[in-house]
Amino acid sequence: MLSIKRPLSSHRFLIGLAAALLIGACCLTAAAQNQPARRVPTSGEQFKNIKVLKDLPADQMIPVMHQISVSLGVQCIFCHEVNTDAQGQHTGFEKDTKKEKEAARAMITMTQDLNAHQRILDKKATCFMCHHGRAEPQVRAPMPPPGAPGAPPPGAVAK
Repeated sequence: MLSIKRPLSSHRFLIGLAAALLIGACCLTAAAQNQPARRVPTSGEQFKNIKVLKDLPADQMIPVMHQISVSLGVQCIFCHEVNTDAQGQHTGFEKDTKKEKEAARAMITMTQDLNAHQRILDKKATCFMCHHGRAEPQVRAPMPPPGAPGAPPPGAVAK
């Protein structure tokens, strides 16, 4: 078997390099652990008049509102009073002047309750489950056109 002998200084260099890397990694880990975790404020802390989604991280509030808007096929003004101030900023979101806003709060609470207690839903209950992109929830399945599979026979009376 052929063996290559390295000079002793080469081994010392490799051991020193490994030790330096290990010490450096330990220092970086310790520094990272000493950094305080950046706390994201909750929606209840950052926004005015939040009653239902208080514990939602504030940076998720607007995306959640957009998802609700899409699920119902409505704009923000459906539930919120939206005004524009002199600087062009939208204001009035915190006002409770529309009955739709209170209904939305009740629906969000219902959806949270479904996700918390109905295991079969696997925490997948959303506004879209019932609304399908419409302001009013759908309570009946749409009827297929006459002659299509699943359509009632001709002359059948819908109740």
